[in-house]
Amino acid sequence: MVKESIKYVLVVEDSQMFTRILKRSIESVKQFKVIAVANFSDLKLLLSENRYKFFASLLDVNLPDAPDGEVIDYVLARHIPSIIFTGQLDDSFRKKIYNKGIVDYVLKEGPANVEYMVSLLNQLNRNRKIEVLIVDDSKGVRSYIKHLLLIYQFNVLEAQDGIEALQLLEENRSVSLVLTDFNMPNMDGLELTKNIRRLYNSQEMAIIGMSTFGNNQLSAHFLKLGGSDFITKPFLEEEFFCRINQNMELLEHIRELKYLATRDYLTGLYNRRHFFDYGDDLFERYKNTHSNIAVALLDIDFFKNVNDSYGHDAGDLVLQQLGIILLKEFKDDDLVARYGGEEFCFLLSNKNKQEALQRLEYLRALIEADSFILEDGLELKVTVSIGLFTGKQDSLESALSLADKGLYQAKENGRNQVMLVQ
Repeated sequence: MVKESIKYVLVVEDSQMFTRILKRSIESVKQFKVIAVANFSDLKLLLSENRYKFFASLLDVNLPDAPDGEVIDYVLARHIPSIIFTGQLDDSFRKKIYNKGIVDYVLKEGPANVEYMVSLLNQLNRNRKIEVLIVDDSKGVRSYIKHLLLIYQFNVLEAQDGIEALQLLEENRSVSLVLTDFNMPNMDGLELTKNIRRLYNSQEMAIIGMSTFGNNQLSAHFLKLGGSDFITKPFLEEEFFCRINQNMELLEHIRELKYLATRDYLTGLYNRRHFFDYGDDLFERYKNTHSNIAVALLDIDFFKNVNDSYGHDAGDLVLQQLGIILLKEFKDDDLVARYGGEEFCFLLSNKNKQEALQRLEYLRALIEADSFILEDGLELKVTVSIGLFTGKQDSLESALSLADKGLYQAKENGRNQVMLVQ
């Protein structure tokens, strides 16, 4: 698993107590690290040193040496995404700071507002990985919406009509959100929405319709055709961002649920249920095309001794580290899952008997040579036994049963070996 790099968050706030609360809350998200200053003078000194590449900033607009929000322009000029917080905010000042290009503003009213700031930071971090497609025949409108999306750190693509949008979606499979105007030449927003939904369902991509001529009938039509939301132009920046964030959070929540439904919580590998759900279809496909296929079971040798000698927490660490090895070593068309306890199962595609045997022998030797580090720094050595079946069988379950016989033989023969069953 790739460890995320530390993201530095700049906090400019003269209240030590509020700074401590912010720091504790922000740094509860492990990849965030807070660098705080209490006044405008210290801020200038800090930024002049260029020691940190700041991911985002949280700025109090009423500092003792900068009472009129001077800090906002100073930080934004350095292209640092900025969230403003203040004790009070009137409508004219709200419009003024949004025109400067801030991410959002937050009133200092209680713990819920601190949680909202942390949520915004998480959203900015998430948005850097999200591609958004703007579809509008007006270059000026596209430019304005792109400007707003870049403030929120999205990756942005543009299309001038539905036909160009479909071409871009074909070339960029990672787009998660489409913002489409209704009235466009060649293909309007309604027709585009219908075409997109033939390719992506609502759990894979969000579509937000936009129109200057918005009304209840048009928005209902968009939603019935598969749109996720609808917004009337012109709109407030706050409304725009809220609708986008709600749709992105929903997609993220669905993806997390799908991930949790198919993954083992401890190792990050697929779970047993997914192995059989997906593996059965995969097995039948390879069987019908007469492709080479291998099924294997791996078991950690003397794993009970690890739990008895070092505790179940140590056993969990061994399983986690083994999961990291398996995630790194098996990708593409190979299916690997935690079968249960200390057992792991494999469905290896496009590998004949000799190739599968060599692949698993390499894995066995790799695990034997590795050191498993416990929380106290103690290095632990473990070995594994593997049963392998290659050949023809009617089902994945029957093939796995034969691999289990191979695993039993490997254990009986002294462990730390790969046993092939044909």
